[in-house]
Formats: sequence, C-alpha cells, structure tokens
Amino acid sequence: ARVPAVSVMNIEGVREGHQSEGLRKYGADFPERHCFTLVFKGKRKNLDLAARGEEDARHWVQGLTKLMGRLQAMSQPEKLDQYPFWIHGVLQRADRNKDNKMSFREVKSMLRMINIDMDDVYAYKLFKECDRSGDERLEGRELEEFCRRLLRRPELEELFGRYSGEDRVLSAEELRDFLRDQGEDASLRQACAVIRTYELNEKARQQDLMMLDGFMMYLLSAAGDILNQEHTKVHQDMSQPLCHYFISSSHNTYLTRNQIGGTSSTEAYVRALMAGCRCVELDCWEGSDGEPIVYHGHTLTSKILFRDVIESIRDYAFKVSRVP
Repeated sequence: ARVPAVSVMNIEGVREGHQSEGLRKYGADFPERHCFTLVFKGKRKNLDLAARGEEDARHWVQGLTKLMGRLQAMSQPEKLDQYPFWIHGVLQRADRNKDNKMSFREVKSMLRMINIDMDDVYAYKLFKECDRSGDERLEGRELEEFCRRLLRRPELEELFGRYSGEDRVLSAEELRDFLRDQGEDASLRQACAVIRTYELNEKARQQDLMMLDGFMMYLLSAAGDILNQEHTKVHQDMSQPLCHYFISSSHNTYLTRNQIGGTSSTEAYVRALMAGCRCVELDCWEGSDGEPIVYHGHTLTSKILFRDVIESIRDYAFKVSRVP
C-alpha cells in the first residue's frame, strides 16, 4: 500500500528494532536490525518500517534523528522560512482531485494533517465566512484567508493593542512596560533583545520596534511560556517521603480511545511514560488460555496481554525520568 508523505515536523521519535506493538506482534519475518518505527505527534498511529538491510535501516534512523535535531535547533525565523514550502505540500496532499480548490471535506483532511483538532461546526463556520464565491470551494485568497483565521488569537490582538496604542506598533519602551506588568524585572536592553530575537519584519527589528506577528511569536515561544523552563526538569527536593508529592498519574492507561468500545494498546503505556507519568493503571483479568490480559472489564474494549504491557513498562519507565 502507498504510504502518504509525512513531515519531519510531525515525527516525535524514531525507535530501532521491534520496539512497537505492531512489530512485536507481526514483525517476526523481518530481522530486528532491519526494522524501525516512526512515532508521530498527536493521535496519528505509528508507522512501522523494514529496510532491505541493516545498513539501510541505520542510515534511515540516523538521518531522521539528525533532521529532527536540526529542526529542534532552528530559530523561529528559520522555521518560518520553511513554512511556505510546508503548507504548500499539505495543501497539495489535501486537494484530492487536484483542481486547486478545497471542498470542506478536503479542508477537514488538511486540518488533520497539521494536527488541528477543531470542532466541525466551528470549522464550517470559518469555511463559509471565507467562501466569497459561495460555491462551497476555497481557492486562492479565500484559502489564504481561511489559514489566516486559523492562526488568529483575538485575545493577543487585544493585548497588543492595549500596549501599542493607535499606531499598532510596539516600541521597546512599551514592550518593557508589558514585561514588567507580567512581573518580570525587565530592562530596556532586555526588551530590545526580545525584539531582535522574535520580530519578523527586518525594518521594524532594526528600529527596535515590534509588530503584532512578532509579539505573538514571542508569547507563543518557550520564552513567553508561563512555565519557567528550568522547571521542565526535576528541580524540587526529591528526598521527602513519597506522600509529600503530587504524582503524575494516568487513568485507564491502556485505552487509546473511549472506555466502552475503544482499542487497548501497549503504545498507550509508552506514550504515557514518555509524557512523564509515574503511575499507570493495569486492569488485569484472567485470559481464556490462563494468560493474564489487560482491558476495561465488562466492556467491548479490545484486550492486550499483561506480558506485553509489563515489557513496555520495563523498556520505557525510566527513559524520561529516573524518579519512581
């Protein structure tokens, strides 16, 4: 079967060998050193691959890992330079009949491709507002307007207007005032540094001015995050009794969808552990052949082997955290 093109930006990780549920179950015919798995961000399923030889597999894993590292190290302006090529590729793939127009069904496909989980009613409202021709198709400027509206943040636009005034341009002094109002001990020099890092318009940047796009770029970056980036790592006193801590926990960990008829998967444990969970749930039941199974009892959810679950926990429990 033909596999749709994927963007490196959507890849969360690469696993070597039989390190996925699919390859552990069905990959016995392929040598382990020929296999690798692409793990995607969001709800998209893993992609299991087998190369023709060990060297080919190694080149793929090393190449993808290098590209992911390069992408992670890119500055915001560098990422924006790649945006037109990326969005053009997404639009081409979503345009199924290649007529350079997008029906609402194709627009929904595009939203899934870029990991936007949007309510259909709201998405259709935006679609109709942008469909100036009224032919239930978006093309050219209509499509540009739809994409622009997807990115709109009215609350940030209001905040920018409050500090920038009528000219809708933020000076270094005004940005400093904004930063101080957020509780930061900011100087004029620090405000200028923020502008030079995040402002997209070169002329504005040279004059230490910030436009709305640059302001939004800063606020939506790690530097503008309410979370202190030092606190993304373990920074607390870890010598206290266990009951003194909040524990990152997962309920019904094995489920990938709803708890009545959803799918159970060991991949759900991997994702929870890689997200930092320290407490996961196993609902254990007696299997028909005496082998313990895990599933949501007395429901239509699928069943997985207890053995596979604890092997996944063994392999991933301490990859992102060394604490119990």
